[in-house]
Amino acid sequence: MPRLELVASLEGHQDRVWQAIWHPTKTILATCSGDKTVRLWAPASHSDMSNWQCINTLEGGHKRTIRSVAWSPSGHEMATASFDATTGIWEHDQRDNDWECVATLEGHENEIKSVAWSSSGQLLATCSRDKSVWIWEVETDNDFECLSVLQEHSQDVKMVAWHPHQEILASASYDDTIKIWREDDDDWYCSDTLQGHTSTVWALDFDASGDHIVSASDDQTLRIWKMYKPNNAQGIPTPSNDPTYRTVCTLSGYHGRCIYSVSWSKVNNHIASASGDNTIRVFTQTAGGDEPSWEAVATIKDAHGVHDINNVTWFPTQQHGDWLATAGDDGVARIWRLVEDE
Repeated sequence: MPRLELVASLEGHQDRVWQAIWHPTKTILATCSGDKTVRLWAPASHSDMSNWQCINTLEGGHKRTIRSVAWSPSGHEMATASFDATTGIWEHDQRDNDWECVATLEGHENEIKSVAWSSSGQLLATCSRDKSVWIWEVETDNDFECLSVLQEHSQDVKMVAWHPHQEILASASYDDTIKIWREDDDDWYCSDTLQGHTSTVWALDFDASGDHIVSASDDQTLRIWKMYKPNNAQGIPTPSNDPTYRTVCTLSGYHGRCIYSVSWSKVNNHIASASGDNTIRVFTQTAGGDEPSWEAVATIKDAHGVHDINNVTWFPTQQHGDWLATAGDDGVARIWRLVEDE
């Protein structure tokens, strides 16, 4: 059976770590914290992956907790979302190898919970406790224009995530739903509302194709949703001729408390989840089609001691495709490796 083994623990933040997000192409991890900073971490040497060091600290951009951090697809910019209701845009200056906050996006009424960059790098999405999702267009000279303010969720919006190849956005909310957002002639609209969870949806992720979504909820379940296009062979109706999503698998009984985070590996197709029960679980697909099945293949209990695990993220490329990063209330980020025992 596969198992998770600890590669490294990254200690330095002065408060809980909310997110740990991998650079799109390099072996660098960005972490954001209640201490109002982002730290960038890298291995001290390529020969020893157990020894990581903080190579940059991004500070001074926010007055309150940084709840979410996102890399641009190029890795040359980062966006930070804060409880101070602003989003910071940071640019890497290669001459002095430093990061500078070059723009601050304002508009949300209160705490921003999540920020995400589209695969093209042209769009940025943010969501907030004010129940809204904002879509921003990246213009030249670090200018950002708000294209749309989407206000169809009835409660706090916990997370936004872009489709891996298209400019389609998904949002997860305290109103127990996921909404899919699409563009039509510069107007963004909700093309589908995914209902099924019985409590807050904390997190979601697309698979590598973008045809499936996994969601994590306070109802202690994970749901796998499949996209059905118009005129699909299964006869599933598609209102307004937009694709629709249906639950094809529900994973329950694996976590004893709220599931805060979920990540779908774009490399090996594994799903990892992290929960308030202090446990990480890894699932592998055992059957596909319209009735897929998944099984838990690896578990780490007390991954951050007695503390909640806020985030779990698979490494994005083949180089370290078996690596996971987690972030915890203990102020530590950890890197794990999925070991496939012979």
